[in-house]
Amino acid sequence: MIGNADGSAWVPLRPGEGFVPQLLAASRTGRGLACADADVDAAELRAACLATGEADPFGLRMSGARVTGRLDLRACEVRVPLRFQSCTFTDPVSVQGAALHDLVFTADPAAARPSVLPGLSATGARFTRDLILSGMVITGDIRARDEKRTAATVWLAEAEVGGSIVALGTRIRPGSGRAVHADRMRVAGNIRLLDGFRSTGEVRLRAVRLTGSLDLIGAELAPSHGWALDLAGAAVGGHIRLLASDTGRRCRVRGRIEMAHATVDGDLVVEQADLTAPPAGPGAVRTALWAPQAVLNGALRVDGDTVVRGGLLLPGARLGGGVALAGAVWNPRDTALDLTQATIGGGVDGSGLSVEGTVRFDSARIDGPMHLEHATLTAPLDRKCLSAVNLTVDGDVQLSHLAAVAGRLDFRGAVITGVFNAEAAYITNPGDKTVNLNMAQITGNVRLCGGFRSAGLLVLDRAVVGGRLRADGAVLTWAPAPAPLDPPGEANARGAAVEAISAVFRGGIDLGWRIASGAVDFTGATTSYLADRPDQDWPADSYLGGFAYDRFEAIEWHGDGVWDAATRIAWLARMRRYDSRAWERLASVLRTAGDRDGADAVLIAQRRRARPLRSAPRRVLDVLQDVTVRYGFRPQRALYLLLTLIAMLTVALSLPAVQADMRATDQNALVFAPSGARPLPGEATPPGTCGDGKVRCLNPFFYAVDTVVPLIDLHQRSTWYPGRGGHGVPMEWVLNLCTILGWLASTVFAVSFTRLGRAG
Repeated sequence: MIGNADGSAWVPLRPGEGFVPQLLAASRTGRGLACADADVDAAELRAACLATGEADPFGLRMSGARVTGRLDLRACEVRVPLRFQSCTFTDPVSVQGAALHDLVFTADPAAARPSVLPGLSATGARFTRDLILSGMVITGDIRARDEKRTAATVWLAEAEVGGSIVALGTRIRPGSGRAVHADRMRVAGNIRLLDGFRSTGEVRLRAVRLTGSLDLIGAELAPSHGWALDLAGAAVGGHIRLLASDTGRRCRVRGRIEMAHATVDGDLVVEQADLTAPPAGPGAVRTALWAPQAVLNGALRVDGDTVVRGGLLLPGARLGGGVALAGAVWNPRDTALDLTQATIGGGVDGSGLSVEGTVRFDSARIDGPMHLEHATLTAPLDRKCLSAVNLTVDGDVQLSHLAAVAGRLDFRGAVITGVFNAEAAYITNPGDKTVNLNMAQITGNVRLCGGFRSAGLLVLDRAVVGGRLRADGAVLTWAPAPAPLDPPGEANARGAAVEAISAVFRGGIDLGWRIASGAVDFTGATTSYLADRPDQDWPADSYLGGFAYDRFEAIEWHGDGVWDAATRIAWLARMRRYDSRAWERLASVLRTAGDRDGADAVLIAQRRRARPLRSAPRRVLDVLQDVTVRYGFRPQRALYLLLTLIAMLTVALSLPAVQADMRATDQNALVFAPSGARPLPGEATPPGTCGDGKVRCLNPFFYAVDTVVPLIDLHQRSTWYPGRGGHGVPMEWVLNLCTILGWLASTVFAVSFTRLGRAG
């Protein structure tokens, strides 16, 4: 009697005494038959299996045999376990349609002479308990009768396994067909491909119904053709795990994993594994995992130092437990991760992930936060490192310290209920966009601060931000492409480093950034407050037309906001492009804050800034308005002009030489001079001064007021007039000029006083 490692006993085969009786006798005593490399005819083995009514429930066990011929148990019923240890078969084993209790093939994978099984055909078979194929070398191709072009080494299509399928250290080497063909198989337990399992053909498990988990632990799938593992339409009650074994052997899959429309109740875990996609055909994506419309009620987890060389493509998938990605996903100039239109229940965590290729979340929904801190995104397709168009995130988007090289982060139309945080991130995409938040809706803050760097165009057009825009410490550069782009980038005619056209920032804007090159375009943007450094944060070619803000604050509330009108005037005057809306907004903000003089100074400066843009006649009038009443904002200057004219005219009319030329006429055509009237015929003595009351006396001051102020009539100008001799003619010109100037000054004063002269 020979002892076994598991403590059971073996009975040696005695040549010449009949194989079947010895095997049945050993079984009845609860022992196995040790054949010691003896040849066993497959027909005799079949006879023993059919005579299991004479065997013990312990089953039939044999070891070390060389089974010659084809073991054919098709449609047979074997109610006890069949266990073959370290046995070699010369022909395939067929159990199609059979009803078996257990079927176990085991061997030592490290043995000098491997145990070979030239194929297993178990289509439609029913196993009450387990199917174990551990340590065996399974070779050859078996062709299906109804599928002449289909060949596989192990056939398990439509089989039913009441326990588990285990393959520890098994090596499957098909000829030209699949390694395993198990469409529509049902397994009540687990499928475990364990330490040292290796297949050089496809493992096809389409539409399988697996109650337990699928484990590839320390296994290697290396098919000669593209597909490595096919789980399309499968339903897995537990997890799918691709892990390293306890011995440190990594799981390696060199081919495509297919999971289209699969349903997994647990997690899909890839840890300390290497996934390598097959080469892509013309126009196709190089794919490591293809799982469109898959349902994972658990999480997708890529952990440890896993390296995926190819794309993880799960468009339209439902991932109830979220996504956690670590390690590296490398698919340069192609799609590395595709979760387009996916529904993700527990958030996305890609912190520290290294990606070569494009990550896609277009039209996806994430019911949790999105973390990509310290991630590295390089070598994208079409210069899109992260494409998240119309993404919905119920939480924060955390991109701090992320690095994206030669591609943009596209969040156009995204809806984010938390914070968009790209603090200290580095995004470079010369000649194209870096971060695109066009039409995005963000409930919290947008943080582009703390060393955030953008080399390209930062886009915030039509974004609606419920919190603040923080850009303190950011460095923004518009960097043209060094060579023509393919495909071409979107036009940036204004050469802007940042665009926020028609954007809304309800919480305010905190700048303090540095624009290394390029313009700032805030045309039509709206915010509650503006915290900036007006002499540093705005390049001279910025666009501020229609930029609306309510007040000024200090950056990050350190100190006071810049309210000084002179500083703000210098801010807008430095802009190369004049836009009246920017000046009017500044004046309105200052006036609302109580600085009416500052507001007036802004509007005066605005008109001076606009003067070079006007026609020549308009510029002359503009200069006149400026010199006189400062465009109506200094109406007292018109009053000063009136008083000056009155004083000058009063002095002039007080001079004797001027008075000597002044005349007055009464109703009898009698001419008077200020010194008196000429004598009438027959009068010896002329009337005295003012004709002894026949005309009003000349009063230089009242005459000046009557001449200069058109709304006042003191009957001086209507009484006295310059004569035609001496200084009379020049004096008449002076009086008429003073009247015209008085009319102009009075009109300007009246209009300016009522603020009607502000328009234009």
